[in-house]
Amino acid sequence: MAKVRPQVIDDEEHERVYERVAAVDVAKDSGMVCARTPHPSRPGGRQSAVWTVKARRNAIAKLGRQLSQDGIEMVTLESTSDYWRIWLYVLEAAGLAVQLVNAAQARNLPGRPKTDKLDAMWLARLTELGLLRAGFVSPGAAPARRSARSASGPGQPMITAPISPTRCSAAASGGRASPTGVAGVPTGG
Repeated sequence: MAKVRPQVIDDEEHERVYERVAAVDVAKDSGMVCARTPHPSRPGGRQSAVWTVKARRNAIAKLGRQLSQDGIEMVTLESTSDYWRIWLYVLEAAGLAVQLVNAAQARNLPGRPKTDKLDAMWLARLTELGLLRAGFVSPGAAPARRSARSASGPGQPMITAPISPTRCSAAASGGRASPTGVAGVPTGG
């Protein structure tokens, strides 16, 4: 029987959807950011830069400017409670393409790490391969927040109900919550 030589295929290039990506593992007071870009001195190589950013408008706006200058094509936010909102609105205002993903979607994949730093790197890798599906965020959510803030007056607490990814998805379907949740992952209900 003749030996058949296997064909060696470098999967690094043809499976990557985005060349330059960032991911933010969002928490209450900060986000762990990972930017994945081509390695400057190793052709075909990749590098990750990981750092923490405070969940404050000015800090996130500075991050948005930096990611724009770095040529980031897609930013993934892992939704945790409603802490994602400031990140989404400020990064979109910086001109970045941002996708919000359900934490359960990435958590259900084998190999998910357990630390915030490794989690941000994992999300960035999944983003560059196009393996995460964005959840729906109502386009009217940001203006509603601004009008609620202005109606409450300066220095007054904003009066608004939290906008969770599931509520946004329900609003898009005429008030009916999808049984699959935000990113197609069953919600358990």
